[in-house]
Amino acid sequence: MTDHTKEALPELTDQEIKDFLESAPLYARRRYGRPSVNRTSLHIQQIDDHCDFCEERRPFGDIRPRGGGSRMAVPRLDTGRSYFEFTCLTCRRASRRYYVVQFVTDEHVDVEKVGQYPRPRLPRNRHVQRFMADDAANYEKAIACLANAYGIGAFAYYRRLVEDNIGRLLELVREDAAASSSGTETLAALEELGTNCPMAEKIKIANDAVPAHLKPDGLNPLGRLYGALSEGIHSLSEEQCLNQARLIDQCLAFLLAELADRKKHREEFKRSVGGL
Repeated sequence: MTDHTKEALPELTDQEIKDFLESAPLYARRRYGRPSVNRTSLHIQQIDDHCDFCEERRPFGDIRPRGGGSRMAVPRLDTGRSYFEFTCLTCRRASRRYYVVQFVTDEHVDVEKVGQYPRPRLPRNRHVQRFMADDAANYEKAIACLANAYGIGAFAYYRRLVEDNIGRLLELVREDAAASSSGTETLAALEELGTNCPMAEKIKIANDAVPAHLKPDGLNPLGRLYGALSEGIHSLSEEQCLNQARLIDQCLAFLLAELADRKKHREEFKRSVGGL
């Protein structure tokens, strides 16, 4: 684990524990500074999560009777295990359970999530999921690795997805550029990206291959994708691979959502105006 100075560590508070339970993947481990106010346990009263019964994000509370193990007092926070159980405060049907191991020293507290039930929902983007329908097995593996912070695995699967589907993605961008009357330079650059030129050259070409309306504040998602493909997995750390996988995921989600929305609006406009 990376060394931290005491000043750089976030203090172990109820909010930090809540954020950890809600967002940390299984087997994630985080380090916190000792709390300024002595606490006897890690237990907190409430988290927020999506309830499948309410079909909305709801507060989940610890409603166990105090005599049943809820918030049992101990002399001081010490190395050991903590169990959390929360119930949806709206429907009282959905529940969440977490198992955590804490390692306590005089300077800091390390917290590791070792169990969670039910397992967290994998975050699927509907546009990417639809686009990857013919490559669903690899997409599921990619998002599973990403959700569990397996950087090398996530980057490897996302690279493969892009490499195998870049031709289809370029065709969608080309259709949008043609329908939007983009300049001939943009269309020519898109055609050139489909050739077998070196990757370094493709990264340069990609900067001219995206219409302005697909580059928010000048950020080029297609150029970022080609840049990610040029990175060697074995030359990157686990964390760097994870960041590259997240980059690919976000670029795909943005491009596919924008392209789908623009195509939908064009078709709706043609239907409504074409009949007048």
